[in-house]
Amino acid sequence: MIDECLVISEGTTALTELCGISVLERLLRTLQRCGFRTATVCATEPEAIRTALARQSPFRDRIEAKVRSIQRPPTLKKIVDLSQSDAEIFMVVKGDMIFDERLLRLLAKQTKPVALVDGGNFCGAAALNKNWATAQDGSFEESIRKGLAEQTIASVDVATQPNYSPEMRRPLKPFWFPAPSSSNKQIVEKFIIRSTQKGAQDLPAWVHAPIENLLISWLCKTSVTPNQLTIFCNVVGWTATILFSMGHLASGLALALIVGVLDGLDGKQARVKIETTSGGKLEHWFDAAFEWSWWIALSYYFQISGQLPEAYWYLLLLLLAEAVDGIAKGIVLFKTGRLIDELGPFERGVRLFGGRRNIYVWILTIGLLFGAPARAFVLMAWWEAATAVLHLPRAARVFLSR
Repeated sequence: MIDECLVISEGTTALTELCGISVLERLLRTLQRCGFRTATVCATEPEAIRTALARQSPFRDRIEAKVRSIQRPPTLKKIVDLSQSDAEIFMVVKGDMIFDERLLRLLAKQTKPVALVDGGNFCGAAALNKNWATAQDGSFEESIRKGLAEQTIASVDVATQPNYSPEMRRPLKPFWFPAPSSSNKQIVEKFIIRSTQKGAQDLPAWVHAPIENLLISWLCKTSVTPNQLTIFCNVVGWTATILFSMGHLASGLALALIVGVLDGLDGKQARVKIETTSGGKLEHWFDAAFEWSWWIALSYYFQISGQLPEAYWYLLLLLLAEAVDGIAKGIVLFKTGRLIDELGPFERGVRLFGGRRNIYVWILTIGLLFGAPARAFVLMAWWEAATAVLHLPRAARVFLSR
């Protein structure tokens, strides 16, 4: 794997801010996620770049960014001369470009000189041989185009790369684009935010998504971190638990509906600003904890209030059905590397209406509006049981397949 990257920064375009961070900051965070530990920024305006990078960030603390001054016009030979590594193959990228992480990972795995192109257009990133690069007196782009024409450099076409994103669980073409002008900035920011939307959603999530995106368009420009959003969501979630246990169903369900939106904000904030951390993976366990507490609190209230004497039995049915459903999903994920919801139209349909927290909250809310919250709780338990039954045959086929 390539472990050295040279970043070309002409002028200060790389410092254009998008969704709360500069284009250069976004690039360095992406390089860090791709495994790079050092990056040399070859800048024609080194002081401006140094000032921008002097601000410490916990989200790029594992990559060392060295700023080197270079005279205009920067030729490829001069750029390569700033390298302090003896590696035969290294990566060069333009600092005023936004790259999909998948594209930079693809380049980092190359063992021969290649340039990233899209339908014949050079994308501003390449893996180069040092001996070849030091012999080029033209600019970076001129040298790459010459190398492509002379076939001394191979091409990797973005258009031929898989469109499916495992992280987003949906088709998402690998993207790249230059830092936008002020007139196009809002369009690009909307695209970045939309690109963080995960697929295989349930019906309530279709309602939540535009609200989340609107909130993220504001939150991403603040100093609020994904972990802070997670904590806030959990505080609201556990407050709902207390309200449920005390019989304040309307207030509890109002908070539960709000949690449906809040729960998507931390992940989107992390993906929009590339602020993902290993601790963020614990968020799913925190969510599960307050989710289970809701059902326990509701069954407790329905039991002691006499509205549903069999409440604990329906709670047991719900928990057992969720356990069976979890095993089915785990089998599919282990065998295929994909969620069961992504396997086909039927599974996507089950995901849309199947038993899960957002659907349960809607069922309970409708039940409360019609004056029958206890019956809604019963329906919720059987809804999860039906979901598990629908998932089991698919899981069995996957388990028995080669």
